[in-house]
Amino acid sequence: MSESSNLRRRRLGFVKRRRSRAQTQAMTMVEHLVELRKRLVFSLAAFVAISVAAFFFFEPILDFLLSPLCTLPKSLLGPQGCALSGFGPAEPFVVRLKVTAMVGVVFSAPVWLYQVWAFVTPGLTPGEKKYALPFIASSILLFATGVTFAYLTLAPGLRFLIGLGEGLITPFFRADAYLNFVGLMFIGFGLTFELPLLLFFLGLAGAVSVQQLARNRRGAFVGIVALAAVVTPSQDPYTMLLMSGPLYLLFELDIALLKLVRRRKSEPSTGL
Repeated sequence: MSESSNLRRRRLGFVKRRRSRAQTQAMTMVEHLVELRKRLVFSLAAFVAISVAAFFFFEPILDFLLSPLCTLPKSLLGPQGCALSGFGPAEPFVVRLKVTAMVGVVFSAPVWLYQVWAFVTPGLTPGEKKYALPFIASSILLFATGVTFAYLTLAPGLRFLIGLGEGLITPFFRADAYLNFVGLMFIGFGLTFELPLLLFFLGLAGAVSVQQLARNRRGAFVGIVALAAVVTPSQDPYTMLLMSGPLYLLFELDIALLKLVRRRKSEPSTGL
């Protein structure tokens, strides 16, 4: 099928979506705000419930978060080892709140990702709504994959960063600074791994074409590396590589899946 035919089809699809959305715009602005508030309340309730539960399991959670630091050689850790320091009487309580909030954000992801999709669903066409379940499942899987990659890169990233000052700087790890670092890694990786899913649905909506994605592979690779350099708080080469590598593979997977979807749409339906 020619490029002009593809463009014509995308334009017709865009017109149909505009007509369908115009029919579903009976909701007033107040109703939209009420719907948004309901989605936010559900997301906040899940976050609070998980955070409260995590508050009572603070010690094993903290041990889990400290595990990458404690695997480093003792020569890098200094006299304090992998124990965290606190400055001020309120810091232990603040650290506990930060840890439980981090756990709440990560483990409530299925809820707030679903609420995001449920909020935008009324403005979609019936054809687009059928992707609801795959979208939710994929977004949860990608977020979990990003958080897992972040945890796996913590030890190598810490080894690289601390090793830069070996013999020159004696490390003392402050609890607040270390947990901020870990939290940024988790959230940064988790959200960044959602970008290929967003790109895939932009391709389904006709905002970008497979040809455009294929022609801009080099630019996409450079952009992914630059994004990894910005998002990763350590900004060491090892962590950047572990983020940019899977992201580029997901970019290529987007192209393959969009080609498959386009091929199926172009196949004539056979009646019985």
